Amino acid sequence: MNPVPGPILLLVLPLLAAGATYLVRRWAILAAFLATAMAIVLAFLCLRLPLDRSAFVLGQEVAFGRPIVILGQTLQLDPAGKLWLAFVFGLATIYYLVAWRISQGRSFFPFSLAILTLYTLVILLQVFEAAVLVFAVSVALTVFIIQAGQLTSVRGAQRYLLVTLLALPFLLAAGWLVNPSAPDAQTAEMIRRAVVPAALGLGLLLAVFPFGTWMPAVAADAPPIVTAFLFTAGQAMALFLTFAFFRDNPLVTGDPVMATVIRLAGLVMAASGGLMAAVQRDFGRFFGYAALSSLGILLLALEAGGSQGVTLALLHGVGRSVSIALLAAALAILRHRVGTDRFAELQGIARHLPIATLGLMLGGLALAGFPLTAGFPTYWAVSRALWSWAYSVAPTLGEVASAVEAAPGQGWVSTITMWALIVSSAGIIIGLLRGLNGMLGAERRTDVARQPLAASLIVLALAALTIVLGLCPQLLLDPVQSAAQAFSLF
Repeated sequence: MNPVPGPILLLVLPLLAAGATYLVRRWAILAAFLATAMAIVLAFLCLRLPLDRSAFVLGQEVAFGRPIVILGQTLQLDPAGKLWLAFVFGLATIYYLVAWRISQGRSFFPFSLAILTLYTLVILLQVFEAAVLVFAVSVALTVFIIQAGQLTSVRGAQRYLLVTLLALPFLLAAGWLVNPSAPDAQTAEMIRRAVVPAALGLGLLLAVFPFGTWMPAVAADAPPIVTAFLFTAGQAMALFLTFAFFRDNPLVTGDPVMATVIRLAGLVMAASGGLMAAVQRDFGRFFGYAALSSLGILLLALEAGGSQGVTLALLHGVGRSVSIALLAAALAILRHRVGTDRFAELQGIARHLPIATLGLMLGGLALAGFPLTAGFPTYWAVSRALWSWAYSVAPTLGEVASAVEAAPGQGWVSTITMWALIVSSAGIIIGLLRGLNGMLGAERRTDVARQPLAASLIVLALAALTIVLGLCPQLLLDPVQSAAQAFSLF
């Protein structure tokens, strides 16, 4: 008997689960059980099954690393994709557990499983242009879980769909310009032509511009767990496509213009996200801007980390995902019990929902890179990497001027970069304090039910994980380095 190819297993199982959960979508407990069980099984398979030999699963021989060809496209799982999928399915498990107790809309389970199937196909495809097209289809499906059956506002879904699909022609053009099968595709002139569409397409894909407007809009309109799904699993796939493009086109990576674009993009995202987070009046939009700022730090880690840039960026991405999951779970409890997340309407809520309040504060602090949280180790590493070439961050003009004299232009750039990191963290913390001030107070709320037990336990578990990763980031170093070895770009 021929072994079952791994790609078939990874595509068929979540698709079958999507159909099953759609049929039982009115019974939330059953749908949540099926979705959670499938996510756990897929994460386990990706972590445990080897790629270089067959293994037996429930008496069936499975060749996890065996390639297959469908419609002329080769589908194959490599070590980097294997770890990437394990991470995405692990995140889905957390989100399904929260959605089991706090509904995120009847469409969440079936459509998110269908989206995970498309994410898997993106990783299995060996052709960049085909992977981009499949990712575009997954973006179209996210509209259904963003809306969650509500028609009050379509702004978040519309912006996400528009901005992401606008990246499609730029990415396809960049892939065509550096296609090795095209005449003179690898000449310096063709590489320079590919830099602009690549920068525009990847910038749109990673929410660099137009200044991440879709992220706060989605966070304000969509259920919190759906928002977290897009901010973590969705952006993880966008990052995978970015790495895949750079891996396949190393000459584009080596172009100094691309390095400058990455640094400037991270700088703008970190600073603007922090500034906007500081002035928000509700936790939804604050969530969006804080996640945007943290994504900017990821881009800075990618460029500032030198030869270890990919490892540092992936390590930050894992910590960022845990922080977002924590904040989203706490925000889901808040919206479920109170019906709003506006600061002005949360007086006295901290007394009634202490665990949700703890999750909001700790998740926000982690996104700000606060010490003893999951975001701190990579924030500190990025700051040190930037400090190594920074001539001055002193507030006095005299010291800045002396730095400029030592290296004309470099001092100002370095100073602005360092202050952007400070603004990023300080802005998120100020926004959190404003939210906490709204939640404090001696007012007794008779309209707020007790916090749900199961969801609160998940929040506490995520809070503990956030602290553990802040104290012991080396726990993630081996799997992160394994994934980074396939993307040795910088």
